[in-house]
Amino acid sequence: MVITAIIAALSVGPADATRLACRLERYEPCSEVLAILAVESRGLPVGEHVGHHARVAGAVFWRTAVRVGWLHPESCERHQQTDGGVGWGIVGPHGLAAAYSVRHLGECVGPEAAAVPLLSAVMTIRRLREMARRYGLQTVEARAEAWRRGVGQAGG
Repeated sequence: MVITAIIAALSVGPADATRLACRLERYEPCSEVLAILAVESRGLPVGEHVGHHARVAGAVFWRTAVRVGWLHPESCERHQQTDGGVGWGIVGPHGLAAAYSVRHLGECVGPEAAAVPLLSAVMTIRRLREMARRYGLQTVEARAEAWRRGVGQAGG
């Protein structure tokens, strides 16, 4: 029964997954997370972003995440870089940098988790909370700017 419920939750589409994640994470306003979903993927299930959405190579994100201690290739097989960065760049319906975001799910999570709508939504919510707590981005507008341009470019 529990396994069936988990599989069902992991199988829902991006908008329903986002609403579910907002309830599970007790995050309001959910409209903030739904807006990110609309901008990043138009609410569609997507994997790795390509074209103009992939302005920075996944290997760049991976190297930075290793340097700051968010990924641990020495102790986690899922974090080992062997393919030139594939999968570690912008991934999933919420447009997450997988290398920067999987840490919000646990110590040894691979980049493919960012393409699962429910997991993507949970990582997005946890990242938004971090933006408020760690970077002082207290408004929806400030976090939206940071999502588009990067935390270092957004005003607090």
